[in-house]
Amino acid sequence: MRSQQSLAESFLFILLIVAIVGLLWLFSPFLEALFFAMILATATYAIYQKLLVKVNSETTASALMSVGVFLTVIAPVTYLLLEVGLQVGQVYGEAQHWLAMQTPQTFADMNKNLVNIIPIPEDTQTQLIQQLHDNAGKIIKFAQETIVFLVKGVFGSTTSFLTFVLLAVFAMFFFYRDGHKIAQHLKVLSPLENHYDMMIMSRFSNLSTILLLSVLGVALAQGVTFATVAWLLGLPGLFLGMAIAVTSFIPVVGSALIWIPVASFLVFQGQYVEAGVVMFIGAVINGFLIDNVLRPILIRRISMTLHASGEGLEVANHTMMTILSTFAGLIHFGIIGLFFGPVIAALAITIFDVYALKHSDLLDRT
Repeated sequence: MRSQQSLAESFLFILLIVAIVGLLWLFSPFLEALFFAMILATATYAIYQKLLVKVNSETTASALMSVGVFLTVIAPVTYLLLEVGLQVGQVYGEAQHWLAMQTPQTFADMNKNLVNIIPIPEDTQTQLIQQLHDNAGKIIKFAQETIVFLVKGVFGSTTSFLTFVLLAVFAMFFFYRDGHKIAQHLKVLSPLENHYDMMIMSRFSNLSTILLLSVLGVALAQGVTFATVAWLLGLPGLFLGMAIAVTSFIPVVGSALIWIPVASFLVFQGQYVEAGVVMFIGAVINGFLIDNVLRPILIRRISMTLHASGEGLEVANHTMMTILSTFAGLIHFGIIGLFFGPVIAALAITIFDVYALKHSDLLDRT
C-alpha cells in the first residue's frame, strides 16, 4: 500500500514537472512580456488598490492603471527607441559617406587639432599623432563596423520592443484585476508553509517597487537636468534628455553613452566651453551627485516606506550585485533585461534565505 502511494506521488511529481516545462515551452515567445508586465503591475499594485477604492470596480481600476503605466513608462521608452532608430539611421548614412571620404592622412590631420588641446608633453603628442597616422585605416574600419552594429542593435531592439508592448499592457490588466487570486492560488499549490510563500512574494513585490521607482526617479532627474542644459546650449533638449534618462538605467557607464559623444561632437565643432559644460553636467552632476548620492537615498527612502529595510533586498543595495545582475540581464534579454536581472537575482537570494530558515537545524554555522 505504501509503495503504491509512493509510486502515485512520484508519478504525480513527474506529471507536474512535465506540465510546468510544457507551459514554459508553449508560452516561451511571451515570457519576457509577461515577466515585464508582472514587474510593473507588482511595483504599482499599491496605487491600483487606492484607485480601486475610489472607482469601486476591479475592471475599471485595472484598465485605468494599465493605460496609466503605458503612458508614463512604456510609451516614453517606445518613443525614444523609435526616435533613436530614425536618428541613428540618418547618422549612419552620413557617417558612412564621411568615413568613405577619409584617408589615413586626413584622419591623422583631423585628430592633430584635437590632440593639441590635450595638456600632454609635445613628444607624447607627436607619438600619439604618429600612432593615429599608422593605425588610421584600422580605426576607420572599426568605426564603420561599430556603426553597423549599433544600427542593427537599435533597430532590433525597437522591433522586438514594439512586438510585445501590446501584450505587456494586456497582461498588466489581468495581473491587476486577478493578482490577488493568482497569489492565493500559488500559496495553495505551494508545499511550503504560507509564511515562506509570503516571504518570497513580499520580497518580490518590495524589490520590484524599489527597483522601478528608484530607476525612474534617477532617470527623471538625470533626463530633466541634461535636457535643460542641452536646451540652453542650443542642442535638441527633448531627445537628448530622454536618451540620458533611458541610458541611466545602465549601471557604471549609464548616461556616459550619450554625453561623451555629445561632448566630443562639440569639441570637433570648436565649441570648447559648451563641451566643458556638457562634461561637467554628465560626469559631476549626473554621474556623481544623482547616480551615486541621490540613488542610494531614493532606495533607502522607498525601503523605509515599504518597511522593507533589512529584508534581504541585497540586489537593490549591493553595488556589485546590482552591476553584475543588471549587465547579465542586458546581455540575455536586451534593454528589458535591465529590470529582469536584479529581480531574478533577488528572487534567487530570497529562495536561499527561505532554505536557510527552513533547514536551519541542518546547517553547520560554526
